[in-house]
Amino acid sequence: MEIPSFSNNPTIGDLIHRGSLALAGVSSSARLDSEVLLGHLLGYSRTQLLMSATSPCKPETAAHFSALIERRQRGEPVAYITGEREFWGLSFAVSPAVLVPRPESELLVEEALAFVGNARSLRCVDLGVGSGCLSIALVVQLIKQRCDARCVGVDISRGALAVAEANAKRHEVHNRITYLHGNWFDGLQDTTSPYDLIIANPPYVDPSEQVPIELSFEPQGALFADERGLRDVRTILEQSSSRLRSGGLLLIEVGAGKRTALREMLPMFEDRYEISLLGDDSEHDRFTVVRLVRR
Repeated sequence: MEIPSFSNNPTIGDLIHRGSLALAGVSSSARLDSEVLLGHLLGYSRTQLLMSATSPCKPETAAHFSALIERRQRGEPVAYITGEREFWGLSFAVSPAVLVPRPESELLVEEALAFVGNARSLRCVDLGVGSGCLSIALVVQLIKQRCDARCVGVDISRGALAVAEANAKRHEVHNRITYLHGNWFDGLQDTTSPYDLIIANPPYVDPSEQVPIELSFEPQGALFADERGLRDVRTILEQSSSRLRSGGLLLIEVGAGKRTALREMLPMFEDRYEISLLGDDSEHDRFTVVRLVRR
């Protein structure tokens, strides 16, 4: 996209408008994307942008903004362009080494907090830790509740672990979360003590599914799985019961269109867990969180 030249320097409002027009056919949140990208470039919050809508911008600012819009037009996620994503009211660094945190995943944090309640301690595992947003948000919240929360984050990607560790330091919880390299439970060195909570956001996209172009920029190994997208979900279900204490909770996020397949698979685990499906139960089936309490 080219930001048109103006007789005078373009204003912030002009650039936001032109950016949103350029992204209208690419993004369902074109104006928001335009605002976020310009705010990132200028170091402004959205409130500051709106309050400064009539302020002029230098031509070089317009040129830099144009370059960011062009990247978004090609499908690159806004979070990768800015290097930041908000989750649970916290700002997380992201890179192409990790999935972009999504609002739906906050349900995992909500359910985990409801499970913990007023407990004074918690031992948990975050499988496929990625950016670290789930366990970091959980620990940050539990510290406020005076709960002694200790977590282990496991990921097969060393690049993801580096991002998660940086985010843990950013939010000052690096002394409460230990990061281990490995594939699911193979990465756990502590095999003796059961955990209170296991949270997991494994790959769940069937390789045959058509996906938005944005996903082509994200780490493919964190997205796609065989067995209709449920291979890693099944592995976690099989291995978690021996790692959870009795009454412990396992939370797994699963993507769109998987409820039928889940209902076919889950009965074989009913002797180990009390199972319920949370999230979007509409006909669109946008996402599901599987909630499992160990018997």
